[in-house]
Amino acid sequence: MYLLRFMCIGMDCLSSMILLTPAVLIVLKLSGRKLISPHTILLLLYICVLAGIYSVTGLPDIKYCEFDFSCNVIPMVDILNSPSQYLLNVLMFLPVGFLLPLLWDEYQGWKPVLGFCCFLTVFIEVAQVFTFRTTDIDDLITNLLGAGIGYLLIRLPARKWNWCLPLGIADDYEERYGQWSYLFLVLLQQFLVQPYWSAFFWDTLM
Repeated sequence: MYLLRFMCIGMDCLSSMILLTPAVLIVLKLSGRKLISPHTILLLLYICVLAGIYSVTGLPDIKYCEFDFSCNVIPMVDILNSPSQYLLNVLMFLPVGFLLPLLWDEYQGWKPVLGFCCFLTVFIEVAQVFTFRTTDIDDLITNLLGAGIGYLLIRLPARKWNWCLPLGIADDYEERYGQWSYLFLVLLQQFLVQPYWSAFFWDTLM
């Protein structure tokens, strides 16, 4: 079951990245960044992670957007019945906490990292009001836990070996507003384009 789900998510991410990669490179070019650099590679990985998160969480899109409110406000109420789901939620946000300090100077402390991930999670949970998914306090807890672990996995070695983070820092638009621009870019692509593009791409390929 999980293998099939991961394959579907991977296919969705692949089709998304075909459209998102040129858009990201345009933003980098306009900001005066080198296109061939560690920053670009990590940034494309970050964009792929965002696309995967949107795919996993089943956000509404232009084809399906219907009010269907379901909410759980009791923490960890179902952890004994589905511990794997809690673990997957932790793992889903781990790369976000890991990549943010590598990409932007603003996220060298744990508070900005958790603040960004809290905003992203709350946005997702509110958006799920318009899908068949349940708005769940557990998602916020596990997502922040994953982001915190990811942050520690990069910050602790960076402090021990005196790594200079982020990689490729520059005083430009991409450094100051990139994280929000890319978040909005992926959201627009997933909401407006992906429902049609993914079906067309795979139907054509297969």
